Amino acid sequence: MVSVGTAEDAIVACAQDLAARADEVAVALSEQLAGSVPEFFDDDDLIREVEASAYGNVAAMLSVFRAETVAEQVPIRPEVTAFASTVARRQLPLESLIQSYRVGQTLFSRLWMDVLAQRLTEQQVFIEALHRSFDELNVYLDRVVAQLVSDYERERDRWVLGEAARRTAVVERLLRGDRIPVEHAGRQLNHDLRAPQTALVAWMPSHGEVNLQLGALAGCLTALTAAAGAPRMLMVPAGTCAMWAWIAGTPDLDRLAECADRLPKSEVLIAAGQTTEGVDGFRISHEQAQRARRVAARMPAPPRLTRHADVATVALLAGDEEEARRFVARTLGELAARTTAAEQLRETLWVFLQEGGNTRRASERLFMHRNTVLYRLQRIEALLGHPLEQRRLDVEVALLLTATFGADMLPAEPDYP
Repeated sequence: MVSVGTAEDAIVACAQDLAARADEVAVALSEQLAGSVPEFFDDDDLIREVEASAYGNVAAMLSVFRAETVAEQVPIRPEVTAFASTVARRQLPLESLIQSYRVGQTLFSRLWMDVLAQRLTEQQVFIEALHRSFDELNVYLDRVVAQLVSDYERERDRWVLGEAARRTAVVERLLRGDRIPVEHAGRQLNHDLRAPQTALVAWMPSHGEVNLQLGALAGCLTALTAAAGAPRMLMVPAGTCAMWAWIAGTPDLDRLAECADRLPKSEVLIAAGQTTEGVDGFRISHEQAQRARRVAARMPAPPRLTRHADVATVALLAGDEEEARRFVARTLGELAARTTAAEQLRETLWVFLQEGGNTRRASERLFMHRNTVLYRLQRIEALLGHPLEQRRLDVEVALLLTATFGADMLPAEPDYP
């Protein structure tokens, strides 16, 4: 612990320390919040907006603590107010939003006390720093909650009375699998539900500018389907930084993938379900698109369009992240090391297996001599501790996971049972 001269010095110094890991703090606070307001953690879109809102509040308070502004004047960040709009559009209760701030205040206060306690040795300075910072925190939170209540009520009134809310209600019933008259639902949505359905999900980071975000998402989806020559589609906002869409008909998904690489707004990513027949296709394709999105969100460098058909296997395998990591470590052994040499060997083995065990084709893809491939395969078998033909399926699965998710699938400190 280090003693700081005054309470003000301590607050500024601690705020600077915490600001360096504000992203990490926001995620941690959001995860702790899940037990108190579980309705905010029902899907990936809501979770992302909770984290964005948490980051906005943490960043605002730390700017006050760093003496850059005062709690009465610090701007309420747009990602904070955007979350109130999302809660209203999802028709979640206002009480849940207020409860999240009560719990969030407690969690942040505990964290802040721990940070001050680690730096301060003098009890009087510690107490004074707590009083000063908590006074500022209370002023800020009173302002935020009052603003969000107003935003929530205004957005709820606008949304509930609007056509978008009625369409969204029909979509939610279809996604739940409710048995409703297809023709009637189709007329309400102006969408042919009897045709084959291909679902898309578009998303982007939340910047708090609701109209700009939704406009960018809708623009990318419209441009994508137009460029690919797909029929008209149904679009429904899912919060403020995601858009759900359905194409009625049978689009060329290869063409969609090609066109996606030329889209503007590079931060917008899209996932596509498979084209599915029948009255349940609307729901099934959407569920596939959401699974593809979850895979894309964990990729080190996801493509602009992730197709469920391309990631269906890995989506099933990676449902339990921790077990997937343990499987990779157990299966690959020393080949799972976080080293350049191990990475090169994994790439060689992955290409070799993709080429059906043909060393000539593998060497051509890897731009290396066939003898080099053969040498590497011998080294790989030595590290695995068994011939490649043994447990080949397990090895392919482990390599598929590492090829998709990168180093996230590798053990930090390999421990091979």
